Amino acid sequence: CLVGGLYLVTQAPDFFMPDRWNPASGWQFGATASRLLGGGLLATAAAGANYLQNFYYSDRRRLPGPAAQRRHFMLLALALALIAAALVTAVPTPNPDYRPPAAQRQ
Repeated sequence: CLVGGLYLVTQAPDFFMPDRWNPASGWQFGATASRLLGGGLLATAAAGANYLQNFYYSDRRRLPGPAAQRRHFMLLALALALIAAALVTAVPTPNPDYRPPAAQRQ
């Protein structure tokens, strides 16, 4: 998440992401959508680091305080909001590289 997020935020490449269930269509991510997706990945990496620091490597006999739990929740909510904004900003288009299977072309 960290490396991919840094790449998307700094380079902001245009790329096509095919649909999982229908490879003939997908989403075209522009620079803005690419940066939003990169920000969501960075927020996910920060939430993972926060989890490891406060919940996993801390003393097992006590739970972390409410501030750590709120911080973790806000990082996860921010990650979801940024990824959702990236998907809303991306343009649904047909896949430019898709060719139907040979059985369907006849």
